[in-house]
Amino acid sequence: MTTQNLLIPHAYTYLLVKIGVLVLALLLWFIFTAAPVI
Repeated sequence: MTTQNLLIPHAYTYLLVKIGVLVLALLLWFIFTAAPVI
């Protein structure tokens, strides 16, 4: 775990997590808005 943290910069992992959360939120929003239409 420590070696992986040393290999990957902290800012890059934070950006990846932020993008992942954003994609998940958009996916949930799309499901909740498109479900009644379909």
